[in-house]
Amino acid sequence: MCRRLPVALVVLLLLAVACGGDASDAPAGETSVPDSGDTTTVPESTTTIGPTTTQTVPPEATELPDLQIIFVAFGDAGYVEIENRGETDADVSGIQLCQFPTYVDLGSVVDGATIAAGESVQIPADVLGGLNIAGGEAALYSRPDFTDAEAIFAFVQWGTGGARSDVAAEAGIWPAGATVEPSAEFNSIELGGDPADPESWS
Repeated sequence: MCRRLPVALVVLLLLAVACGGDASDAPAGETSVPDSGDTTTVPESTTTIGPTTTQTVPPEATELPDLQIIFVAFGDAGYVEIENRGETDADVSGIQLCQFPTYVDLGSVVDGATIAAGESVQIPADVLGGLNIAGGEAALYSRPDFTDAEAIFAFVQWGTGGARSDVAAEAGIWPAGATVEPSAEFNSIELGGDPADPESWS
């Protein structure tokens, strides 16, 4: 004849089974990960992947030649000197040198329509209608669209200035209203730093 276990003993046995450790007993904020029968507790974590910074070129931007105006000599024997600062020879066909209202296609005045890498050419003052120390400008354009800020890529103005400074300012290559004051002693201006900074011209 079977003896019935006391009710209190049955309750104790049930509690012992229910209290056997399982994954649900992990402290809040941690996750239990079973591994080969063992229970390993690892803290919850959030991995944040930072954005990848990539400099992008606006789709409307065009690649411009590595040409820069580096020197302007004034007077009848004056000239604008243009240097190719790139690593390859530059085909200057179609490149416009402008001093309002005169402009010239460099391809028509540069031998072979090419400026070799690291070399420069001098465009005579008479080609640009003269270079007066009292005031003027020199601008390079990728095409003969002289009011388009996307076409101008090099600019300098001196004295009383010229007519294309607003276009250069819109393009971000020259400060609005800025001008270089040439020294009568040297009768020229020369680039010595950032071409977009008038203080770099002396």
